[in-house]
Amino acid sequence: MRKFFLIAALFVSGTILNVEAAECKGCSVGKLMLQCDYYVKRQGDLTKQHYCKAYAESVDIDGARAKAAWYFLLAGEPKKALASAKNALKHGHDFAAEYAALASAVLGDSRGAKRYISYFLERVKNGDYVKEDIGVLRKIYGSADFSSLTE
Repeated sequence: MRKFFLIAALFVSGTILNVEAAECKGCSVGKLMLQCDYYVKRQGDLTKQHYCKAYAESVDIDGARAKAAWYFLLAGEPKKALASAKNALKHGHDFAAEYAALASAVLGDSRGAKRYISYFLERVKNGDYVKEDIGVLRKIYGSADFSSLTE
């Protein structure tokens, strides 16, 4: 009887561990997002941009291209951010136009930045957080000209 309880306990604990592991399939990806948000976005620690890049690549593969665009910007990858944002726009994610505008500004394309920010403001109607996002990106792209987005 003692062996039965030992085997039953091992089986149950093994099953519980496997269920927990299955439920937490995205934990490592979520952790990357939190690390990026804390170290890069909040603290401005550019040595931690690899967290942002890894997260952006993960969600870009999963189809969350607008989110990927923002995290590629935080990762210091504006070309990839623009590509992801354009792809998201093709799929009807109008809010990705903000990220396309930001990436365009970083890349020095003020005409493209104006076009995307106009599209964004027409469709989304709430651009209050654009200035906040610009503030975050100024820590990463100190020489970027974001004036075309705030005119």
